[in-house]
Order: sequence, then structure tokens, then C-alpha cells
Amino acid sequence: MDQSLLPNICHFLSSTDPFDLLRESELNLLAGQIEISYWSAGEALPGERIVGKGLFVVRTGALEQRYQDQSLRARLGSGDLFGFSQLEREGGCDYQVIAIEPALIYCIPKPVLYEVMEQNYSLKEHFAEAEHRRLASGQQRDRPSDEVLFSLQPVSVMVNRKMAVVSPETSIHETAKVMVREHRSSALIMERGALLGIVSDRDMTKRVIAQGLQFDQPIRLVMSCNPCTIDSNAPLIQAMELMMHHNVRSLPVMEQGRICGVLTATSLVQRNQAQAVFLISRIYRQESVAGLQTLCVQRQALFEALVEGGVQAGRIAQIMTLIADAMTRRLLQLAERELGAPPCSYAWMAAGSQARGEMHPFSDQDNALVLSCEVQGEGLAYFRRLGEWVCYGLAECGYQLCPGHMMASNPAWCISLDAWLARYRTWIAKPETEALLHASVFLDLRALYGDTSLVSRLQAGLGRLIGSHPRFLTVLVANSLRVNPPLGLFRQFVLARDGENRSTLNIKKQAINLVVELARVYALAAGSSASETATRLADAVAGEIISEGSRKELLEAFEFLNQVRFRHQIQALRQGDTPGHGIAPTNLSQFERNHLKDAFRIIARTQEAAGQRFHAAGILR
Repeated sequence: MDQSLLPNICHFLSSTDPFDLLRESELNLLAGQIEISYWSAGEALPGERIVGKGLFVVRTGALEQRYQDQSLRARLGSGDLFGFSQLEREGGCDYQVIAIEPALIYCIPKPVLYEVMEQNYSLKEHFAEAEHRRLASGQQRDRPSDEVLFSLQPVSVMVNRKMAVVSPETSIHETAKVMVREHRSSALIMERGALLGIVSDRDMTKRVIAQGLQFDQPIRLVMSCNPCTIDSNAPLIQAMELMMHHNVRSLPVMEQGRICGVLTATSLVQRNQAQAVFLISRIYRQESVAGLQTLCVQRQALFEALVEGGVQAGRIAQIMTLIADAMTRRLLQLAERELGAPPCSYAWMAAGSQARGEMHPFSDQDNALVLSCEVQGEGLAYFRRLGEWVCYGLAECGYQLCPGHMMASNPAWCISLDAWLARYRTWIAKPETEALLHASVFLDLRALYGDTSLVSRLQAGLGRLIGSHPRFLTVLVANSLRVNPPLGLFRQFVLARDGENRSTLNIKKQAINLVVELARVYALAAGSSASETATRLADAVAGEIISEGSRKELLEAFEFLNQVRFRHQIQALRQGDTPGHGIAPTNLSQFERNHLKDAFRIIARTQEAAGQRFHAAGILR
């Protein structure tokens, strides 16, 4: 190779992912051994020149990778790589490579590549054979190594495992003695390992001393029954939101289905100064919609700080959802104060992305009401006003109204439990276009406020209906297969068109939603009523619907896709554009392009497996 080309090659590599991870000496070693070739349009690289030879880098031009059946694997442009997966193969190549326009190609010989990989661990991790490992290592390098926000740590780091535990028949006096002996501000009332209630020092003051109750009475008379609990793996911010919503200062903590300790508000206040916690605390102190509206700027600033701080996209979505939950609950409290007591018990349900815990500041609303019984006249008018009060209040706080009106303000989604079950029965028995549209939103449900048992009963009934109509899952898969990840994203774009007819990648429709839909179907097949994507995939593994490897792949793809979406939403905001889900390919970094291909291949591979498992091919035309 002409040595005068070395500076130009080194400059190109140093600005190309992942070679920007290399030290100068390593770059010079690679550049000095590169083999250069020129391909004309239509020229194919024989498999024997790829298998076991080295890593190929596209300097200029465009190529296509096609599987042996001629289906597209990917389109490649400047800075894209191929050949690593073929380095240890014997025999034929997994795919064909064809130039679709004149191309200049660099080949890094296998021995040189391996030598540099042994010197540079980051490069070695990048070229991990499995796509999900590459995605994981790519995300890791964008995170601060030692900075983890306190509020994102699991509850287990703060739980006090020293507990005051008594039986329901223990006297009030003896319970107080146990609390003093154990230096606890609350006592758990348990029987045969089951948590029946909790009593705090404040309860002792209000319910015993203030009421003049005899100290020899059993503690069950003053305990708070069926207290809310939290899992030890949940983030601390979720525990804080629960405490604020229920106005409690102690949360029993569960670990593998058993009580392991108590989390107290005092310990959290002493240790935490997180912005998200203060924001949620302020939400519950607001006395009007106008007051809540003033907090929108803080929510936006928090989102930007979390993204720029390298926090995992899944954690960011979880925090944004907790803030939306707090906004919704506070609006419901204010609405009930304004409208008076409801005519019957009800539950407010989050649907869609809020139900899944996957919100961001630009999410629109999906919600509904489930009533304990049929109501007419004034009763119906009450719930219509309630729905409008809360939905339009959320809109004023920055949560867009659902374009399809799938909200509690729409009388169609403010119905009794029996009516909801009848509606699901129709959708599942006759899964036509409109039914599938509604199911895509209302198969994701989570109780937010009111009589949460109504939502539990609804989910149980839904599970039974799906279990008796297995074809419904087949139709869901077939409907999802109508959209495929854009494997031909780069060069000769396979994209969506936005409102101004520009070619863009709709990262929500063409990628993120596909993972959501796969996880939903797998979870339903496993009999799970979970709504959060990660939990659904875990339940699918437990139900032997998918493998642990598939779960890891999909989660890594899902995390990376959301990471890209959040970055570009902030970028659009700062450029004065409206943040959305469309991304122009020219705005993607080389790093993002390389890793998006891995994510798209994972989704395409999983879609194909789902289609085969559920016999979905050709179901919908």
C-alpha cells in the first residue's frame, strides 16, 4: 500500500465507530496493514474472499448484504462494516455482498484485527459476536461509570431489615414495647408469615391516646389493614411516589414473596436530594391545575438532565411515568374535591405507554375508567365530567390528548366492568381492523386510582378470554408482521414519510412498537397479566415461550432504540422543532447507525420466529 495514504486512512478510522476507541499506536497498526479494493456497480464479492479473511470497512459507495434466499440483510454505506461474523466460519459465506454503486473498500486482515482487539478491550467488546452484547457495550460507553442517581437505586439498598413484628392479638401496650425495644417507628402485624397490617407511632397517638383506647386491647383494632408494599428490586423513586400518594411513612418491603424489612420516609429524606423526588412531592402539594402546570418546565429539565447524564433509557421512562402517575392522581383528587363523591366505586386505568411505564415528556394520553356498576343520568354525567376534568387537566400540563380519543373523557371508555368484559369478548372473538386498533392500546392496563380490584378482575377476565380464543394471538402476531424493521435503512432508504413528505426513520412505529408487540403476545401466551415490557419478557421465559437469550436480545435492542429516540427528541427541541418519533438518517451518528442495524436484525429475527410459532403467515392480507 502507498504509505502516503496512511494519514488519510488514520483520519477516517479515528472518526469511525468503533475505531474511535483506539489509541494512536493501534490506529497506525491497523492503517498500515489495510488492503484496499475498488468495486464497480453490480460487482459481487465471492464468499471465499469474505470467510476467514478479515473485517471490511466501506470507505465510499454503497453495498447490499443478501441472505442465500435473496432476502435483504442490510444496506451499507460509508463507515459501515461487514465480515466479522464470518471470521471463524468454514465453508460458504452466510450472505452475499453486492455493490449497488461504485465502492472503495478497506479490508483489515484477520491477524491484525485480532492483535489490536487483544490490546484494546473496548474494541473486543464491540465486536462481541451476538448483536445484543454489542448493543449493551455500546450503551455502557455512554454512561457515567460511577454516577448512579440515588433515586434509581433499588429499595434493597435502603431497607431496614430489623423489624418490629407482632401478632394481631398482641396488646397495644406490648406492641409499643416491641417498637421501643427494636427502635422502630412502626410495627408489622403478621400471622403465619402473612402481612395483615401495619401500625406506626403516629397511629398510636391518633388512634389510641387521642381516642382514649385501653392499652390492653388487641393491636388489630388500630392497625392499618392490607398496607401497600414494594419489591426490594423496585427503584427508590417508586417507593417515594407510593409514600406520597398513600400518605404513609413506612413501606413493608417484599423479597421473593416474603417480607424482608421496612423502608421509612425518614431514612429517605436523610439520604436523598434527587430532583425527581422534589418534583413528585411538589405535585402532591398543588391545589389547582394552574399550579400543576407550572411544574412542566421542571419535568422537561429533569428529562434532559437524565438523558445527558447517561441514565438508562428504561429508567428515564420509568421516572417520567411516575411523574405522569403523580400528575394524574393529584388531578383525580382535585376533581373529586370539585365534583363531590362519585355515585359508585370506580378505577382510573392507565393504558398504552403509561401502563407499560414507558412514557416521555412528549407522550400522549391513553386512559380509561372502569365502573363497578352501570350508571345512568346524573351518575353518567358525573363520570363524564370527571374524565374531562382530568384529561383536559393533563393536556394543560403537557400530556397531549390522544388523537384517537382513547381517553376517559370519551364515553366509549367510561363503562362498567361487565361492559368492558363484553367489549373484550367482541374484540377477541372477532379481531378485525378496529378491534385490533383498540386492543393495541387496551391490552396494556394498569390501575392508577380508586378501586384497583376492578382492574384486577378485568385483567383476570381478559386472561380467561384469550385462553379460550388462541387464534387471537395468531392474529395479533400477523397484524404486527405488517410492519418490519427497516433493514435497508442506510442508502436506498426504506423509510416512512412525515407530514412534509421527507424520508425519515419512524423509530417508534418501525422498531420500538415491534418489540412492545412481541413482548405483549409472548406474555399473553404465557398467561401473564403484566404490562411492563421487561416483566412481560421475563414472564415469557418463565412460561417457556421464549429463551433467556431471546429475552436479553430484545431488551438490549429496546433499550438502545429508546436511547436513540430520547437523544433525538432533545436535539429537536433545542433546534426549535417539535419532538416526535421521526429521525432523518442524515442526523444519525455512525455509532447509532451501526448499532441500529444490530437492533433491527434482532427484531426481524424474532418476528420471523414469532410468525412461525403462532402460524401467522398469510393470516391477514
